[in-house]
Amino acid sequence: MNPKNRSLGLVVAALLCLGFAPLAAAEEIVVDGLAASEVGAFPKNWKTYPFHYGKAEKVYKVAEENGRKILRADDSQDISVPIFKDFAWDIAKYPYLKFRWRAQKIPAGSRETSPATNDSACAVYVGFGRTSALKYVWSASLGEGSYWAKNPGKFYIIAKQNGSGSVGRWTEETVSVKEDYQKYFGRPLEKKPSGIGVMTDGNATHQPAACDYADFRIATGP
Repeated sequence: MNPKNRSLGLVVAALLCLGFAPLAAAEEIVVDGLAASEVGAFPKNWKTYPFHYGKAEKVYKVAEENGRKILRADDSQDISVPIFKDFAWDIAKYPYLKFRWRAQKIPAGSRETSPATNDSACAVYVGFGRTSALKYVWSASLGEGSYWAKNPGKFYIIAKQNGSGSVGRWTEETVSVKEDYQKYFGRPLEKKPSGIGVMTDGNATHQPAACDYADFRIATGP
């Protein structure tokens, strides 16, 4: 045996004896259903508000890139409609949400803290029934890591990305839902999330907005 390899093996064995075992990969479950959706169509098993499906179908369509299905959102008609995907979420076992997004068009002049400019190129919701939600945004103007209580105790907007520096590039996000709920709502999360949602809109600023979304997973760890 090569002396270097033998030494490395002894070091690894010693670390294992001391309890420094390699961390197991987090268990993940894909929850977006995009793989089963038809390219060019509205995503399977997603929904929107009653009577808004016609509008939503104009904004959200499944696309394919490098053999993988993605959700493509493009609002150039001042439509502004969210879509949602409900599923059974065991938050005790899967406290993390992971996803990828790619801003394509950031609505100029948008800022989520004002009704007059409340647009986002990319937004991902975690819903808690019909009454409350966390909304993660790719913002044109809010600083990364900043937040705004749009409806204190019920609805919070958190900026995960900022500006146009990464436009056109996929970005991976990991969200600790239980920790964020505690941080922003000021109380422990005592009920299961009802699902996720997305919205790409430019109706307040009357500017085009576009974003791609992919690989929504819930996970046991970061």
